[in-house]
Amino acid sequence: MSGAPIPDSDGTTEITGAPGWRYLPFEQQGGEAVAVTVVREGDGCQLRFVVPTVVQRGTELGQIARIVIGAQERVDRSEGLGA
Repeated sequence: MSGAPIPDSDGTTEITGAPGWRYLPFEQQGGEAVAVTVVREGDGCQLRFVVPTVVQRGTELGQIARIVIGAQERVDRSEGLGA
């Protein structure tokens, strides 16, 4: 993945524009897709999504990750509100 940041010593990578969230190492899915897991620091919430291998740039992956993270954060805010 071009433009991707270098992982920290724990194997995770900061997600630009998503404070408190980090990428876990990516997993190849048969050469046609990549499984991506992100983890929230603090409570360890993990989200997993799969992207086709055409998503090759770090900026593209970051946009997708921020959409997924945003959906989780929306659900977190609505819990307990009856929404």
